[in-house]
Amino acid sequence: MTNRLQRSFLPLAASALVILAPRATLAQQRLGVPPGKGSFIRYCSSCHGADAKGNGPLANLLNQKPADLTLLAKKNNGNFPAQRVQRIIDGREEVAAHGPRDMPVWGQRFGEAGEAAGQPTTQTAIREQIQLLLQYLNEVQEK
Repeated sequence: MTNRLQRSFLPLAASALVILAPRATLAQQRLGVPPGKGSFIRYCSSCHGADAKGNGPLANLLNQKPADLTLLAKKNNGNFPAQRVQRIIDGREEVAAHGPRDMPVWGQRFGEAGEAAGQPTTQTAIREQIQLLLQYLNEVQEK
């Protein structure tokens, strides 16, 4: 796939996931799936992999391999860097090593998904969704 085609495909694939994911995520949470796992699978696994190790099906299309999210605490002296991860997810902090931002700004995308579904999403709802993702990521950290 050409670089130009890759850049066109990624935003389209991410947008499709955002629009279709909310119902599936709620259903998974009702079935006893750990909080945040459904959101992670829907929004993050295409790049970071279902196991959060950076091996998702779109990983090879990116300029840099996605981070292994199970090592965040290990690389931070055993402490999960929740505030930094939140800023990366919601778009307030870019990861300099990535160059141009390949990862979607999920705070913005969560709001767009609600509006596309005819339900404007409040900032509180967006923060809650990000908190569920953070909770799940904290749970999958390697010890």
